[in-house]
Amino acid sequence: MTVRRNIYFRWGLWMLFLLPFGLRAQQPQGIHAPQAAPAGAQTGKETTTVDYLGDLMTKRGAGDTILYLIGNVAFHHNGTFIQCDSAKRYDDYRMECFGNVIINKDSTYIYGDRADYDGHTNIAKVYSPLLKLVNGDATMWVYNYMEFNTQTNIGEYNEGAVIVQRDNLMESDRGIFNGDSSTITFVGHVAMRNDNYKIRTDSVSYHLDNEVVTFLTKAYIWDKDRDFLTADRGNYIRATETYHFTRNAYAMTVDQEFWADTMDYESTIRQVTMRRDIQILDTAQRAIGLGDYGFYNDSLKNGMLTDNPAVILYDEPQRPDTLASIDTTAMIPPVAPQADTLLIETEDNLEPAAEDTLIVQPLISIDTLAAPRPDSVFTRADTILFNSYPPGKSKPRPTPAPQPEADTSALAQIPAADSLAVDSLTTTVDTVFTAAVPADTIPAGPAIGVEEPPAPEAPDSVFVAAPDSLPATDSLAALLPPDSTGQKKDTLERVIRARHNVKLWRTDVQGVCDSLTAYSVDSMASLFGRPLIWNGASQLTSDQIDVYSRNEELDYAEFIGSPFITQQVENADTLFNQAQGRFLQAWFRNNEISRAIMTGNVLNYYYMGDDSLPPDKFAVISCASLTIDFEDQEPIHMVWGGQGDWHIDPIDKIPAGQSQRLPNFSWEPERQPKSRYDITRRSVRSSLRSVVDGYRQPLFTIEERFNATRESLLKGGTWRDRNELLRVTIDDFRNSNLLY
Repeated sequence: MTVRRNIYFRWGLWMLFLLPFGLRAQQPQGIHAPQAAPAGAQTGKETTTVDYLGDLMTKRGAGDTILYLIGNVAFHHNGTFIQCDSAKRYDDYRMECFGNVIINKDSTYIYGDRADYDGHTNIAKVYSPLLKLVNGDATMWVYNYMEFNTQTNIGEYNEGAVIVQRDNLMESDRGIFNGDSSTITFVGHVAMRNDNYKIRTDSVSYHLDNEVVTFLTKAYIWDKDRDFLTADRGNYIRATETYHFTRNAYAMTVDQEFWADTMDYESTIRQVTMRRDIQILDTAQRAIGLGDYGFYNDSLKNGMLTDNPAVILYDEPQRPDTLASIDTTAMIPPVAPQADTLLIETEDNLEPAAEDTLIVQPLISIDTLAAPRPDSVFTRADTILFNSYPPGKSKPRPTPAPQPEADTSALAQIPAADSLAVDSLTTTVDTVFTAAVPADTIPAGPAIGVEEPPAPEAPDSVFVAAPDSLPATDSLAALLPPDSTGQKKDTLERVIRARHNVKLWRTDVQGVCDSLTAYSVDSMASLFGRPLIWNGASQLTSDQIDVYSRNEELDYAEFIGSPFITQQVENADTLFNQAQGRFLQAWFRNNEISRAIMTGNVLNYYYMGDDSLPPDKFAVISCASLTIDFEDQEPIHMVWGGQGDWHIDPIDKIPAGQSQRLPNFSWEPERQPKSRYDITRRSVRSSLRSVVDGYRQPLFTIEERFNATRESLLKGGTWRDRNELLRVTIDDFRNSNLLY
């Protein structure tokens, strides 16, 4: 037998021996979940060339450089195994694999129909109508083609993929899988969902082990179908159900909107913690909160603002010509700037994605329009706290004093009539607190009806002891929810506390105090720390001021502890009308003062004279009580009660021992806020609620296409859902006898 015939005979025996194994290699394997590679697979040493083995390895001819491998074919390079039914090996680094391809490195399995591998670049190119990548409990379905780097353990796709991990489903046009870090970076159309959220964005990273989503560009998030969130950067931690946003963060709940540079949102308890450039818009409480640090717990309705905080209180959505920036119901269409107005700024904090058809209108900033309406209140403090209590737990429920009858034991010696025309000293000193809890208005007290006795020489007026306008709808207590405005009734009792260095401003009234507390249970607000209130040329102070309201209108106020009223005299900058006592009460009707009573050692110093001329007389009155009735904010009846004394002197004949300043005289215009910018210089963002309501939630188009494609392939019999394990180990390569 010749040498050639010996070779043919030997190859024939090999073919007969290997034929059963080759046929077995074509049969489907058992279906079971992939596991980690067999022992030794991850610890095999890396080689410069690609190791290979197969049941049959041959060349077509003596000059052929291609090695054909058939049956149980496997390659090993960079700790990665490539298994297939057959293959062409072109040289030490390049090969092409066919049939039931599996690529495995560490815990990563990739299933495809065909693959090309280049050991120079370490890139495996895998092909299949649907490729399958499995890593732990995560499964990725990739359309048509992906690349996998065996050295870096990184795979890339660009024709769409769907990833499923427990209740998490993600899809994107392009993506990068990193097996070493167990992360997937999604790019292009990105849609994600699970039991807690739906997310739409165009660039996000997902950690497979701890289920952390990292947002690389602006993301739009619908949390549990209740709240909406968005930010340019941030992440979501599934274990704690917490969002951490680090740039241009925004969140919207049923009643609130939140803005901040940095925001943490704890979904389980619905608490928002914010840092830098904060704004809270609360439509239920009709309030805007500003600051650089704060939190709000929507479940408990508790919150705090600090680091130069401020609160803006408003009555209702404003018109573009008033306070357009706090419209809480709809976006305000752009308004052409007039010659005497500033330019309108455009809010770009929350632009729709490109696929959205909703057009975002420019938003109007509060700072670009005319001054806000007088019923909008600006308040600041070092710290502002919001607390909620069960019914009956916030405080006892005191009852405001009823309107008393006037004391008719007036000082008969005091001249009145024509000379007591109350014009020059009539004033309105607005305060700024009221509540929004409705109740029946108390009936007006009986008219005093005390006629002023005529006398030729008398003071022009008795100083008015209380303001004319204590607005009911713009106050810290207005943060408390209304009971009769068509909104859902709130059963909790709210308490708002402003602590230290409190300032208040609106166009017609300003105030300062050390601290403030407002209660919803009785629609009461208390100012502490010798508060000061200004209105025009008048200043009012006492140790404490308590204000009550009903039906969202001011009802009653008490000035407790040495109340003192100071009014700068017209045409005389250094002269002041003054009144002091021990206690001051004021009643209101239709938000206008109707009666004021000062009691306890009342002293009045005031100047009088003809209109438009400097005063020429100085009056001093002491009595037990002073009662004033008002109509249209003007005093119409006055009664001095109890024992007392009075006298009037020409200014140029005031006795030498007569002081023109009461012992507790106070006039502090330097502490008076002059504009809303003395409260805060922060800009105010407009509501984005109508914009957000127009956003389309994510559509999972790739998932829909995947489901249709998968069903079609399964029915056609050209593809199967594979889960088989790797058959080879590193020892199989070490023990193999290569023929070539």
